[in-house]
Amino acid sequence: MSGLATLAGLALLLGANPRAQLKALQERKSAEEAAAQALLAREGSLLEAIEAAEQSWRDAAEAARRAEEERAASEKRLERARDEEAKALGDLAERRSELAPRLLARAREGRFSDLVLVMTSPSLPELVKRLYLWEKVTTHDLTLLREANAALATTLKARAARESEAKHYAALAKEAASRRDVAAALRDEHRTLLSAIRNARSLHERAAAEAAGQETKLAEFVSALPASSGSEEYHGAFGELRGKLPHPVAGTVEVGFGRVVNPLFNTITVQKGLDIRAPAGSEVRAVAPGRVAHAGWFKGYGNLVIVDHGDGYHTLVAHLASMSTAMGEEVDAGTLLGTVGDTGSLKGAYLYFEIRERGRPVDPRIWLRP
Repeated sequence: MSGLATLAGLALLLGANPRAQLKALQERKSAEEAAAQALLAREGSLLEAIEAAEQSWRDAAEAARRAEEERAASEKRLERARDEEAKALGDLAERRSELAPRLLARAREGRFSDLVLVMTSPSLPELVKRLYLWEKVTTHDLTLLREANAALATTLKARAARESEAKHYAALAKEAASRRDVAAALRDEHRTLLSAIRNARSLHERAAAEAAGQETKLAEFVSALPASSGSEEYHGAFGELRGKLPHPVAGTVEVGFGRVVNPLFNTITVQKGLDIRAPAGSEVRAVAPGRVAHAGWFKGYGNLVIVDHGDGYHTLVAHLASMSTAMGEEVDAGTLLGTVGDTGSLKGAYLYFEIRERGRPVDPRIWLRP
C-alpha cells in the first residue's frame, strides 16, 4: 500500500471528516520528513538538538505559565476594582437620595429664606430658636453635600482604577494567549523531531549510538559517586530485598532488561534497565531506604535521581517531570522522588528504572515483587 493510501485509510478511521484528517496527516508527515532532512544534515549530536528543542519549549511553557499567573492575578484585581466601583456607586446613590430632597426644599425657599425667617418670627426668643435650628439644618446639609462630593470623587477614582486594570488585564490575557501559542508550536516542533528520529533508520541508529555513549557516561558517573557516609546503617539490607522491592511507579513494563530488537528496523540495542510506561505526573517513589546521591539533569536521561542504598547498590529513576528530593537527603521506602515525565526522552512520558550493584546494571525484574 502506498504512503498516501495508508494516510487515507488512517483518515477514514479517525473521524467523520476524513478530508480534514488526511490533510492533517499529510502535513504531519511533511513536517517529519523536513525535520528528518534537517537532522540528517546537522553535524554534531542529535541528542543535543533534541535537548535544545526540548529546553526551548519548556522555557516557553514556563513563560506562558508566568504570563497566565499574571493574568489570573490581574483578573482578581479587576474583580476587586469592580466591587470597589460598585460600592462607591452605591454610596454615591445613597448620599444623593438623602441630599436631593434637602436641595429641593432649599430651592423652594428661595434666596431670601433667612429674611423670611426673621420677618415671620413672633418674638426675639423665637427668632433665636429658629436661627439656631436653621444653622443646624444648614450644617447638616453642608455635611451631606461634602459627603456626596467625596462619594463622587471616590466613584470617579474607582472607575478610573477599574478601567485601567481592565486594559491591563486585556493586555495580559493577550500576552498569555500568545505565549501559550508559542509554547504549543515549540512543543509540536519537539515532537516532530522525536517522530523523525523514531521513523528514519539513519537517525534512529545515530540516536541509539549516542544513547549508548550516554549510558557509558552514566555508568562512569555512578561508579564515581562517593559511598554514602551513613551506608553502614543500610549494610546488607538492600541485598536481602531481592524479589521483595515495590515497583517505583504504577505502570506497565514496556521494554525489559537486556537485548532489545527494534520491530521497525530490526536493530538490536542493549537495555540496562526497565522502561515503565505510566501516565505523565504519576508518582515515583523510592523502592528502599537510602540517601540521594544525585538529583538533577543528566544528558539523555533528563531529570535523574540516584539513590545510594549502601553496600554498593544504587537505584536510578530518569525522565522525571519534577523532582521532590535533593542531593544528600535521606529517604525511606515509599518516599516521593518525583513524577513521571518526558524530560530527555525520545519516547514520550515514561519512567526509566535501573538497579546497579557496584556500578554494574542488574535486571530489576528479579528484584521487584511479581
